[in-house]
Amino acid sequence: MKALGNRSGLPLKQLGLIAFGGLLIAGIGLGFESAFLLGLAAYTCAFAIFALSVNIMLGGIGEVPLGQCVFFGIGSYAPAIVMQQGGYPFEVGILIGMTVSAFLAILIGWLTLRLTGAYFSIVSWGLSGVAMVTALNLEVTGGPLGLFGFTRLAIGPFDLSSPKVYFIASAVILLVVLVFLAHVRSSRFGNALESTRQSSHLAQSLGINVFRERLKALVLSAPIAALAGSLCIPYTQIVTPEVMSVIRTVDALLAALIGGTSLLIGPVIGAVIFTILPQLMHFDANVKVLVFSLLIIFIIMVAPGGLHQLYKSAVARYRHGKKERA
Repeated sequence: MKALGNRSGLPLKQLGLIAFGGLLIAGIGLGFESAFLLGLAAYTCAFAIFALSVNIMLGGIGEVPLGQCVFFGIGSYAPAIVMQQGGYPFEVGILIGMTVSAFLAILIGWLTLRLTGAYFSIVSWGLSGVAMVTALNLEVTGGPLGLFGFTRLAIGPFDLSSPKVYFIASAVILLVVLVFLAHVRSSRFGNALESTRQSSHLAQSLGINVFRERLKALVLSAPIAALAGSLCIPYTQIVTPEVMSVIRTVDALLAALIGGTSLLIGPVIGAVIFTILPQLMHFDANVKVLVFSLLIIFIIMVAPGGLHQLYKSAVARYRHGKKERA
């Protein structure tokens, strides 16, 4: 995670982008009438939050967290279980899912974050498999059929069964997460993460407790992933063990890589491309896999920084050409 701007506040560029996002949300919310498009846009916001949680690890400390889907799954199952088993409201389930995810991240991080690179990724992948098998066999999770038939999905007075309300609520939460992560990037913790990502040995020599910073990054990312899992329920209307599949994490990783891991809103851009573009172009599932596989190969080979790097390169070439013509 790259530390941007002054520690005392948000970088101007990030503020401008977030403000633009707020205006865009207002425009879509007021202009769209299609329930399908509004629902898809709301789901895209939730998926973008998940991609942001993945990027805390990927862009922050340079680790590939294949097990991030475990926290996403907890965030999905917690509201579903507390609503059906205990009769509690949806928002209580969201808070429980985020809290459980944070505590579980402490345990998982303490056991796994001494590993790095492929070793950490493989272990986290294994944990996602264990979580998925557990969800398949527990009665409280509904087994293979999952949980469905939720009576009231609402956050306070805001009924998420309304596509427009669902979209606005999800988009506002996404903006809050972006503002929070922008503060994190410009903080001492953000600088420590950037130092750890660039060179853990150098960071250690400067007095940074590398293991502690890596653990804090995982604990930060877990409740955000759980929040994303909860916000997907009004769109899917069902929670099955597949929410803990590693494929879900891979989708979020691709979104982060496509948009650019160094840019705060990079995962959001990638999420929009990954979820909305296939729907608008009516891609078959196999065609979607082919297109995005080719796209990610192109980006990794030509611009590892994602579309953000391509944009910066294009701007640099334009300015250089303009100077030569002058």
